[in-house]
Formats: sequence, C-alpha cells, structure tokens
Amino acid sequence: MLRMRNKGNDTVLHEAVRNHHLKVAEFLIKVDPELACSDDYTGESPLYLAARDGMVELVHRMLMASPSSSHSGSDGQTALHAAVLEGHCGNLTFSFLFVFLVTCIYRLFIIKLLFWFHLAVMEALLRAKPRLVKETDHHGRTPLHYAASSGDHTTVQRLLQFDTATAYLVDKDGQSPLHAAACQGHMNVIKAIIYCCPDSGELLDVKGQNALHVAILGGKVKVVRYVLETPELARLINQADNEGNTPLHLATMERKTWSVRYLLWDGRADPRAKNNIGQTAINIDPSTSKDEDANGKMQTYKEMGHTLLMVATLIATVTFAAAFTMPGGFNNDVGPNQGLALLQSRKNLKMFIMADTVAMSCSMAAACIILWGAVITKETYLYYFFSATVLTYIALQSTAMAFTSGLFAVMPHEPFIYILSYIVGSFFHVSTCLFLFQLAQTFSLCEAFQFVVYCICKLNSRLINR
Repeated sequence: MLRMRNKGNDTVLHEAVRNHHLKVAEFLIKVDPELACSDDYTGESPLYLAARDGMVELVHRMLMASPSSSHSGSDGQTALHAAVLEGHCGNLTFSFLFVFLVTCIYRLFIIKLLFWFHLAVMEALLRAKPRLVKETDHHGRTPLHYAASSGDHTTVQRLLQFDTATAYLVDKDGQSPLHAAACQGHMNVIKAIIYCCPDSGELLDVKGQNALHVAILGGKVKVVRYVLETPELARLINQADNEGNTPLHLATMERKTWSVRYLLWDGRADPRAKNNIGQTAINIDPSTSKDEDANGKMQTYKEMGHTLLMVATLIATVTFAAAFTMPGGFNNDVGPNQGLALLQSRKNLKMFIMADTVAMSCSMAAACIILWGAVITKETYLYYFFSATVLTYIALQSTAMAFTSGLFAVMPHEPFIYILSYIVGSFFHVSTCLFLFQLAQTFSLCEAFQFVVYCICKLNSRLINR
C-alpha cells in the first residue's frame, strides 16, 4: 500500500518530502526504508528532494535507515549536485516571499542559514556516499563544476579537501572547474583550485583553450591579471588553442582592450606568434603594435628619453650644489653658530630649502625611471617615459620656486624682486598649461594610471610569492 505511485510515479515519501511534511517523511522511512530507493518519472529520488531543500535531519535519517537509498535527480544530477547548487542559490521562493516582509539584514541571515543547512547536507552525503563527489550529470559536470561556476568558495575548498582529483575532471565540453571559475571571474575559487592543484591550469577544453583563453573571452580582466602574476600559470600566456590562437590573439579578435594591454605590458606575450592561418595579433589588429610606425615612434621616444635623462641629471646636480651654497651664505664666526645659514630664521629660506629638496628628489627619481625603462620591453617604455617626464617637469617648477625664494630671502625689501617673481611665475604657469595640453595629446592619463596600478599589483604579487 505504501509503495503505490501516482501518475508522476511519485511515492507517498516523494509527496511528503516535496511538501515539507518532515514528521510524515520520518515516519514513512521508519516503517518502510525501501521507499527511499525509488525514483519518479523525472528521475528524482526522495534523498535528492531532501538535499535540494536543505532538510538536514531528514537526509541523515534516510542515509542511516537505507544506506543504499537512491541519490539520483533530474538531468542526471545527484543529491550532492542539488546540495551544492541550492546551497549557493538559496531557496528562491522563500527569499522572494520574505523580501517585502523582513529587513535586509534578516533576509541575509536567512540566506546564510540556508547555506549552512545545505553545507551540512553536503557533509552528510560525502560521509555516507563518498563516490558522489566524482559523479557527473548529463552534461558531464561534477558538483565541483557547479560550485566553481557559482563562486561558492567554501564549498569548493571542502570538495577539494575531500578529493583533489575532482579538479582534473572535465565536462562534455572539456572544461574543468578552473575553466568554469575563470569564465565567471571568481577569483577566490581560482586561487583555491590553483593552491590545491597547481597543474590543473594545464587542462584544455575541446577547443584546446586553457583558463586564460576562457577568461579573455568572458572579459574577466582580473583573472587575466591574476594569471600573469602567478608563476604556476606562466605556461598559459603563449599557449595556442586548436586554431593556433594564443590568448593575445583572442583578446585582439574580441576587442578586449584591457586584456590586450595587460598581456603586452607583461612582456611575455608574443605579439608575433602566428595562428593556423598565419595571422599574428598585429595582423588582426595593427593597433596592437603598429609595427613600423611604432618602431619609429619608440625610437623617437628613446632619443627624447636620452635628452630627458641629461636634463634630470643636470637639475639633480644643480639642486644638490644649491643645498650647500645657501642664499646669504654661512656664519664663519667662531662660536656655537659657526657653519649655520645666516638667513635660517627667514621664511623664504625655508621655502627655498623645501623647493630645492623637491626638485632634487624628483629629478633623481626621473633619472632612475628612465634608466629602468631602458631595460624593459619596448611596449611599456612609453609609460616609463611619461612618468619621468612628469617628475622632471615637477623638478623644473620646483627649481623655479627655489630661485625666486632665494631672491626673496637675500633681498626681501627690493620692489623689483616682486616684479621679477611675477614675471617668472607667469611664465611657468603658461608653460604648465602648454605642458599639460601636450601630455593630454600624447598620452592617455587613464591608461597611464592603469599601468601604474598594474605595476604595483605585479610587484606586490612578486613579493608575496617570495
């Protein structure tokens, strides 16, 4: 009588679980444990339904009463698939029902509580049926695939702790959990997978594409940057897919501008690598390199860099010497004040010292940046030149301030000094406007700022890896 089925092939236990009659379900399992072994026409078992709805106690009862209970679900999924999927999504009907009745804080608490219920269900299933961690659905995806795709960092860590081999299982499209996480841009999941399985980055899908290819196609710039910063994934940078396209090829084809910039700034991506039809990234989009024009422009910038280096060195030399030849001279009388600046109490002398210090510091920094940029790949030299140009200009402005401050310090009561300072100041204000206008035409300030952020992140990553 208890095993009779309705038109959907559901047993009475199916109906009890689906309608959340927990006491009835527990009683039925106690009376006839074999009810937990039956599936309906959609392939859903009572254990699958209980796991999907986060019924922790009922899942425990089923597993204890009937260890061989069916764990199958719709679309070839298992109860573990259901626990992972619903643990991330939460009970949507429940959430939408209460969203207008409770505060946002309470709603978040409820969703978090549902997540922990499903996490407890997952733990129970892993203990009782450990083989479920490797079982796939009709798409060839394991529970880890879905956890990685949804960005469920906690679940991913637990599944990897239970069995790291799941990180190497691929679905029918050849995509691994790392591909799934990269496609969605889930950084924490990617880091967890690489930490447990560093060589999982070498897995390719049916198109021969790695996780970097997938991240670029999905427009996930943060993932691209992480791959470039991670030594374990260095092999992915120039790896070609079945059509011979490297990540740089795909970034260029799909017009993923920032991905292209990050790859070129890194210096390891080869813009001259050819795909199966003989195209390079430069052929696909000439702006990637602008070959001959770029070479000519880069040569011009490097010649300008040599001039800039001489100017920065000259400013550093002059300002260094000025620091020891103070306006007004030094006290040569024998006594406690011997060797001190005669005008040290004057405000203008303090301004002179500050401006002189800024000028010397900026000019020395500019010289170092130019020297550093000379040994970096040509794709990024332009940004080093930009940085050095700005610093050199600040040094020139500070030198002018030091000059006028020095004049005020030694001749504070001369009217023509004020007129001279206004003339010099006006000249430098005009030159500042012209300089900024020229910079805006030559450089993209947004690009320059992004490049600085990229360099800082890259340096930070290298320090952490050490």
